[in-house]
Amino acid sequence: MIAWGSLEKDITSWLEDLSEKTTDDTAKFFADSYAQAVTAGADPMMNAIIPPGKEAGIETAWKAAFAAQAESDSPLGVPNWLPVATAIVLYWTGGMVSPATPHPPTVVPISNIITFPGVPPGIASGIDTAFKQEEAPKVAAELVKAYEAHTGTIMGLYTGLIPPAASSPLPVPWAGIK
Repeated sequence: MIAWGSLEKDITSWLEDLSEKTTDDTAKFFADSYAQAVTAGADPMMNAIIPPGKEAGIETAWKAAFAAQAESDSPLGVPNWLPVATAIVLYWTGGMVSPATPHPPTVVPISNIITFPGVPPGIASGIDTAFKQEEAPKVAAELVKAYEAHTGTIMGLYTGLIPPAASSPLPVPWAGIK
């Protein structure tokens, strides 16, 4: 299961000590810490996420968003964070989940794929809300809240065989990464 509490603590610690960190360092940290946290995720039957290894796209999006905000005299709002949100959705696009534990009524696994990676606007508005906070723990809490809400919208399709074992494949939809 995703350790949202640990991610929130890590983000808080990072933000409380920005003394020698650049925005590029922060972009890399945000991308890597997100990827590390969600790697511990699972589908509703507790089948593990197979890490897609696409955190570089999230890092690039964070860097671009931070740079755009730095160049502006006023807050850019939700639209500035849409590339980050989109990169997070792309992280999940085409993702795989272990099919080890069959989803009822199947008994023999075939595949388990992510069919809907969620939508970006909720993440972008959550990021915007986070960066309007004044204290590191509140920023971290809002970021994690946005991430967690998003993973609840991810959907997949488990395919397995039903008894007898030589039967036709049966697709079983599921929703939410835990």
